[in-house]
Amino acid sequence: MPEDTHTTPTAPTGANCPSCGRFVGPYTTCPYCGAKLGGRISVRAVKIAAILLATVGLLALWWLARRMDIPTVSAADALGTMNMAYVRVQGRVTRSLSYDPTSGYLAFWLDDGTGEVRVSSYRDVTQALLAAGKVPALGDDVTVAGTLRIREDYVSLTLNAAGHLTLERPEPVTLKVNTLTPLDVGLRVRIVGEVRQVRTPYEGMTLITVRDDSGEIAVAVDETVTTLTGALPEIVEGQGIEVVGAVSLYKDTPQLVPASVADIVLSAAPPAAATIPVTSLGEAQNAALGSWMRLQGRVVLMEGFKGGMKATLDDGTGQIMLVLWDNVYTALENPAAVDVGAEVVVEGKLGSYEDELQIVPESSRDITIVTPAPEIPWVAVGDLQAQDVGRVVRLRGVLGAPEGFSAGAKAQLDDGTGSITVLLWTNILTALDPPPSAGQTVEVIGVIQEYRGELEILPRSALDWRIGGN
Repeated sequence: MPEDTHTTPTAPTGANCPSCGRFVGPYTTCPYCGAKLGGRISVRAVKIAAILLATVGLLALWWLARRMDIPTVSAADALGTMNMAYVRVQGRVTRSLSYDPTSGYLAFWLDDGTGEVRVSSYRDVTQALLAAGKVPALGDDVTVAGTLRIREDYVSLTLNAAGHLTLERPEPVTLKVNTLTPLDVGLRVRIVGEVRQVRTPYEGMTLITVRDDSGEIAVAVDETVTTLTGALPEIVEGQGIEVVGAVSLYKDTPQLVPASVADIVLSAAPPAAATIPVTSLGEAQNAALGSWMRLQGRVVLMEGFKGGMKATLDDGTGQIMLVLWDNVYTALENPAAVDVGAEVVVEGKLGSYEDELQIVPESSRDITIVTPAPEIPWVAVGDLQAQDVGRVVRLRGVLGAPEGFSAGAKAQLDDGTGSITVLLWTNILTALDPPPSAGQTVEVIGVIQEYRGELEILPRSALDWRIGGN
């Protein structure tokens, strides 16, 4: 028979028991004969060493990371290759905050001069910011570190720890309203003046119009500010007010945005500085349109127009039109006191209509009656003549049947000495309650006019008409 040349492969001698020669692998004691195998490291020791080495490595990395400066990047330098990098950005808050109290999401925009970065935080971090009083506001200088995310149309950064945000709120500068321009966006200023108007253009936004002796500006308080810092106090027109806020723009017009409700301080009356000196009507002719002015003059002509009344003021140096919208005129304590012959002081914004200068007060508080108009004289219709055209008179009589026409209605008024046409424009006619009807006994105040050779009287407002005169 041929010789068997097949051999059984042997394991490396380092893995065989020196006593019985069998393969023992990593054991330190032979499982077959019980012999002790010297010079071998136990698996347990290897595991312990590996754990210790890994722990030391992690501690070393942590120690190094704690001592390495977080790199500062600009918005312009943030590239796609930096996505998810932990970086630092610095800039000024340029837009109002977004805040969701339900989710705890907070976001704002930083401008570093090269572009904007949207910074956001979530529930735990946001709560820590609120607790520490470190919520940024418009105009604040902020340094923040976090995870950079490069979006398609903007750069964002997620704040992972409240301690990685620091802010500096600049001290406000006390300025006059008329000195603010679009170039002041982000500047923190203090304005002292009077509350002129409070309105809510839509839910979640309150606009407070503040006027000082140079002009007026809107203070915008949105629901984010009130949610984060508390509810607004009751604000009444005519109160004194001091506001600290950052300048922002609404359609290229400067407005103020306070960082907190506490930045709005109210007083019972406006400061003396809010009262501006009287400007002569001659000097007003050269003033800039839009200026807030205080004028004084005598009413030499009073006319009605759709929406209100207009009076011509004269002070000897010039004339100007005083426009009194219905809501202002009817709110006067005694509207009849503002008529031909009255001496008034009025505050308002200087404007122009069809190349004619006019001053427009915002409320009845802007009008002070120095001398009320003398009582308009009673006149008999039969005594009226052509030379009375333009004169304001008071008539009493019985009304005939009104006849409508495209711009209103007209009716004859008979006082026993004669009759005259009463012309009621639509805006006046619709304001009369009850409406004119035949047989009514009425008192009418109005301007005498002439139409096609016939005299007529034109009431200037609904206040020039009274039913039941005796």
